[in-house]
Amino acid sequence: MKPVPAIALLSLLALGAASIITNPNENDYADYLAQNISVETKETLCNPEGFSNWLGKVGAVISEACQGIVTGGKALTEDELQTIIKDETEYKNRLFFSTYDTQMPIGDDYRAVGIFGQFILQEQASEAESE
Repeated sequence: MKPVPAIALLSLLALGAASIITNPNENDYADYLAQNISVETKETLCNPEGFSNWLGKVGAVISEACQGIVTGGKALTEDELQTIIKDETEYKNRLFFSTYDTQMPIGDDYRAVGIFGQFILQEQASEAESE
C-alpha cells in the first residue's frame, strides 16, 4: 500500500470514528434547544431597546421585569421545557450524525442536524401559522 492512500484511509477512519463518538443524543438536543428557546424568548419578548425607545425609562424597567420573569422560569422551567422537547421530537440516530424534528405545541417548529457535538438548527414556521 502506498503511503498517500494509507494516510487518506486512516484519516477517513479517524474522521468517521470521531463523528460516531461525538454524535449528540436526544438529551443533548433537548438541552441545546431549551437554552436556545429561552434566549430567543428573552430577546423577543423582553427587548430592552424596543421598550426603552418606546417608553423611555419606564420601558427599561418593564424590560428588566420581563427578563426577570423569563429568567426566573415563571412560565416554564428549563426542565419542563426539555421534557416537552423530548416528547415532541422525532429523533433519528444515523450513526455519523443525528436528525431531530421537533413540532412544538405552541410557537415555531424546529429541524436540526447534530454532528461532532454541534447542532445545525433550522427554525420553521408552525403549521398553524402557515395556514
